[in-house]
Amino acid sequence: MGILAWLFSEDDEATGSTVAPALIDQRIDQVVRIVNPRLKLVAGYRSRLAPAVREAILYCREFEAQIPPAIEASAAGWAENRTLRALFATARDIPAAFSRSTAVQDFFDKTPGAERVWATLRFLTREETRFGTRFHGDVVQHDVLRTCVSFADKKVVLPSGCEHDARIEMRRRAFKFLVTEALEQIASLDIQRRDLAAERSIRRTRLMILKGQRGGLEAMLDGGGGVTEKIAEAERNLSENERALAALPSTGKTLEYIIERLKDVLTHGSDYIRIEMVKLRLDQMNVVVPEGSGEAPVEIVLPKVLVKRAPVVNLLACSFPRDEFVRRGSLLNEAQRLLG
Repeated sequence: MGILAWLFSEDDEATGSTVAPALIDQRIDQVVRIVNPRLKLVAGYRSRLAPAVREAILYCREFEAQIPPAIEASAAGWAENRTLRALFATARDIPAAFSRSTAVQDFFDKTPGAERVWATLRFLTREETRFGTRFHGDVVQHDVLRTCVSFADKKVVLPSGCEHDARIEMRRRAFKFLVTEALEQIASLDIQRRDLAAERSIRRTRLMILKGQRGGLEAMLDGGGGVTEKIAEAERNLSENERALAALPSTGKTLEYIIERLKDVLTHGSDYIRIEMVKLRLDQMNVVVPEGSGEAPVEIVLPKVLVKRAPVVNLLACSFPRDEFVRRGSLLNEAQRLLG
């Protein structure tokens, strides 16, 4: 069993602001086992983590609820769906994008009775400013700065047999991300401590060498002034290093530090991952139409996922029908035809 499947072996399918105590206990046991089993040695660890775990569960529900309902991503629906028309240049691009996904291919192979797959379309929104033309009534304006929008790096992920399961998977991923963020912060403490300790050893050695030089031949040749200044600087650097090392939690307090890191991250989920709804006013060429321009734009709304220390991505919940699925062999033949 993979770590993600084990971590969420019992799904949180509830909604609202009530979290079952049994679910909180389960999450605490799972997170403690993953982060550091020795946390069980901390007195009252369960009661200290429970409020933070509850907040994280609620936040992941909220995160998932902000994703709009799935749209049917199909060639048949391309002409009627303005979002799909903005993302895909032609109707045939939709089956091609979903059929190229290894995750979708594997899903249909493993579930021959499934008529469709629910999955998430992940992509990047890019904006580029360039000069172009614009119609203002009957007047054509030339050399007008216009913002063009493109949607790149499309990838279909997290396939599922129904939208409910797909949404539960979003909750799983959000919770897992928060746990991973806490782990990274905890790991960074160990790295800092090792780096500062190694630096301290180097600085102590340098200081010892400089003090040896002060009474040796080098001090005699330059009068001792240069060495004395170097010793003073080395002592200042060593003092700063030792203060930074002392500011870190001691090895004996590491478990307390882990508890506090977990509490902080799990209770501030929006600081690490959140969703914003972005409205775009576009013309048929995906050029941004300013407010009050007189042009008739197409408005689309896309969920944008902001993740700490990662590129901003857009997510679109989709359902893709099996009858538009293009098998691997057909995709290869089409690629060879285009190359030929």
